[in-house]
Amino acid sequence: MAAQQHEHRPRRGHDGGAPEQPAAPTTGRAAEEDRLSAVPPPGPPPGPPAERAAARVADLEVPADHLPDLEHVGEAFKAAFAQHPAGVAIITARGPDGPVGLTASSVSSVSAVPPILGFSLQARQGSAALLAEADSFLVHLLDAENLGLARSFAVSGAPRFGADMPWEYLATGEPRLLGVARVLRAVPLARIKAGPALVFNAAVVDVLGHEGAGGPLVYHRRRFHELNDRSALDPDA
Repeated sequence: MAAQQHEHRPRRGHDGGAPEQPAAPTTGRAAEEDRLSAVPPPGPPPGPPAERAAARVADLEVPADHLPDLEHVGEAFKAAFAQHPAGVAIITARGPDGPVGLTASSVSSVSAVPPILGFSLQARQGSAALLAEADSFLVHLLDAENLGLARSFAVSGAPRFGADMPWEYLATGEPRLLGVARVLRAVPLARIKAGPALVFNAAVVDVLGHEGAGGPLVYHRRRFHELNDRSALDPDA
């Protein structure tokens, strides 16, 4: 499925997701362990009525048994989405052994009133498996200056949440990356199993900043790009 989360092993093909980067050796381990050893909040406390309602997650499954004859469309489908630019985000949550996160290009706005977003994860493994079970998570919408973060969270095994990556636990328990200007706190409404993917609808219960620090970071043809004034086709609009 195109434009999903990007956490993968180096030098393997992906369907229009973030590019494979060589995994860097883990650094700052002692500092990271010191940070994680600090007693974090016990987890998201009961929130306002909308958040309590969203805590009743619906698990659904899309019947796909009648679709095996469409396998021949897969490569053309991936090629089509490789030409379709998408915004880049990092989704983080608190796992049982510390913070987890991954880069995603599938985040989209579903509804403004009430505020609902959507995104998809690949099969439940690695960080995606822990995010799939989280009661709440943060969606960091990236600017071009966050390129380094996007690459770090796109590679399985790359160092994350270390001393050289400023972050903190929120009072509600989620790990926030401090260098990102626009962060949405969300709780799951529905998890929909669609083939090997898991599609989420989530209620946005808090917005932590909304002003961009620079040009938005987008992903197109397996490369990161920055949008800026020079890319505008209607500059007077």
